[in-house]
Amino acid sequence: MFDTKLFLNRMTLITGDVNAGKTRFTRDILDAFLEEGERDIAVIDLAPEMYKGIGGKMADVAEQGVLYMTTGIDPPRLLGRNQREVQSVAKKNAAAIDRLFTSYLGTPKKVLFINDVTLYLHRGTMERLCRVLSSAETRIINAYYGESLGDSALSRKERRLVEELMTACDLLISL
Repeated sequence: MFDTKLFLNRMTLITGDVNAGKTRFTRDILDAFLEEGERDIAVIDLAPEMYKGIGGKMADVAEQGVLYMTTGIDPPRLLGRNQREVQSVAKKNAAAIDRLFTSYLGTPKKVLFINDVTLYLHRGTMERLCRVLSSAETRIINAYYGESLGDSALSRKERRLVEELMTACDLLISL
């Protein structure tokens, strides 16, 4: 059980490699907020469905009385057979996520959770992400930050933008 005061009015970034427990850890923080009675919460779930043991959305969140938003996301590096295909999947994901962000900005919440923000960073813009993040008082985000998915142009951009996001955060948790 977490003391939610640690996260209030701050931006927290949880990072780690594939299967480090980022989503579970984020869910545990969400559960602590729910146990304290907080309901002005949105969860934007950008994770793909589990594929070859990687990924996975936050389970049963919509039933907890919070705004839960997700869309179909594909894992670019796992599905793309070459760089062109990887970039095509990433571009499709960013467009779908931009639509989610537009919808969320119409009904922002006090507490915002984003699961797997790296799927947006592949082709989305930091400016757009910052606009979404600034709409909430408390932000808890998780992101892939590791070596398991190899080195590619997409991986290098993702890593650079996660590091940029790190500099804007109040609390960094590495798993």
